[in-house]
Amino acid sequence: MNTFFEQLGLILRRYSLGQRVVITIVMISMISAIVALVLWANRPEFRVLYSDLDPSTANKIVTDLQGMKIKYRVENNGRTILVPGTNVVELRLKFAESGYVGSPVAGYEIFDNSKIGMTSFMQQLNMRRALEGELTKTINRFPGVKNSRVHLVLPDGKLFEERKKGSASVVLYLQPNAYLSGEQVRGIVAIVSNSADGIEPEGVVVVDSKGNLLSKRRSEDSALGSVGNRWDLRHSVENKLRRKVTDLVEGVVGYQNAVVEVSVDLDFQKIERTMESYDPENVVVISEERHTETSKSKDSTSNIDEGYSKENVITNYELNKTVEHYVSNTGTINRLSVAVLVDGTYETTRDEEGNEVKNYIPRSNKELNQITALVKSAVGYNEDRGDMVEVQNVKFDDSTLESEQEYFIEAEKRALWAGILDKGLIVIGVLVAFFLVRTLLKSSEPILQITAGNARSIPSQGGKPSLPEVEEEEEDISEDIYIRKLSPEARAKLKAKDKMTREVVKYSKESPDNAAKLIRSWITNTESG
Repeated sequence: MNTFFEQLGLILRRYSLGQRVVITIVMISMISAIVALVLWANRPEFRVLYSDLDPSTANKIVTDLQGMKIKYRVENNGRTILVPGTNVVELRLKFAESGYVGSPVAGYEIFDNSKIGMTSFMQQLNMRRALEGELTKTINRFPGVKNSRVHLVLPDGKLFEERKKGSASVVLYLQPNAYLSGEQVRGIVAIVSNSADGIEPEGVVVVDSKGNLLSKRRSEDSALGSVGNRWDLRHSVENKLRRKVTDLVEGVVGYQNAVVEVSVDLDFQKIERTMESYDPENVVVISEERHTETSKSKDSTSNIDEGYSKENVITNYELNKTVEHYVSNTGTINRLSVAVLVDGTYETTRDEEGNEVKNYIPRSNKELNQITALVKSAVGYNEDRGDMVEVQNVKFDDSTLESEQEYFIEAEKRALWAGILDKGLIVIGVLVAFFLVRTLLKSSEPILQITAGNARSIPSQGGKPSLPEVEEEEEDISEDIYIRKLSPEARAKLKAKDKMTREVVKYSKESPDNAAKLIRSWITNTESG
């Protein structure tokens, strides 16, 4: 290391003070740029670990991150924490297990640490807390529900007292842009009322985090529920028919090449009718009653028998009666209308300049008639009912889709070129530094080949530094210096001699026996001479 710095000092002595300053600034700038590029290219990509945190929870998480020596960033006034993307999943699992996020709800686990000697009041209180916790866990698993709170008021059972009804309140914290349908809210009400003894559905109130009432009482449902149910039923029927027709048509014309709209007119009238009809031709005798009266007498004077006989008949008849009670169905389809728009086909060609051009080709009437027949079969078309099915071929406006595709393509290209630029700048910086150092070392080869102890600086004429004076010891001087000082003829002879030496050495390695015989013959001839 000391030799390196000594040689570097010898290199710098060749230049003036201004040149040394420039070289030093350039080297420091290059090294700093390379280090900055490496750090910039290898910087971690931060992703959101948790957002919308309260200050106490954020403080605990930041303290643990500092203890684990993990880089982090805090934004949104300390409510959002970002960490490197490679650690997001692991940290989320760790903090969820630690209970920092989501405030763990205790259910029936409360009784795992029950103490001996608890009063009945404490047992009832723990039972209510456990039930509230279990209901909270269940409701939190609903889609769209971020968190929830359940408050129960359970009735106390007392002797000789009429049983009171309990009540419950549920507060829902929904995900952003999420909402619950009326059916889902009624499901939550049913879960709470059926999980707690003494609580009726009318006693359950569900509100959201903004205080909006989501549940409705039965009196309100009776007044407005019928209208809501009608719209829900109509919307459900239209959606089912729309999905059915869309899947059918897109299987023919291609994905997203068809738009389907369905309108259904439902009959919600409920008719009850009772009819009684009689058949006079069919008479049935139910009962018959006969009364017969007979009287006889004899006149003693004339000696004549007198008397009379009377009969009274009462007959009850029943006509054949038919009683018919009719109740009509509700929600039947009065009229059905289906509108289908299908896109045409496109043919890709090239213009005179060689660019790709898409030409729109409308669909034929035969194809449209086939699609119409399929749609009628799928929705149960009834001409007597006045149903309508319209299938039209219209060119879709795909300019927005193309612009979005171009945007994503350009974004991918920018990301790709950004990565290439990062790596390219690092490679260019390393190459520039390598060639600069190589140039400096190459320009100072004569000095590097001289030891520091045998070199000293001799000023030349004009005040500029010259090459160091070399002592006249052949053993300390490099052979390259002598070769450069030789004339062209001397260099040619030296190269010829080197070539002859190399050929002799090569011959000796390839044929050592012949070389040994040749040397012995030279020695024998020298001795005999």
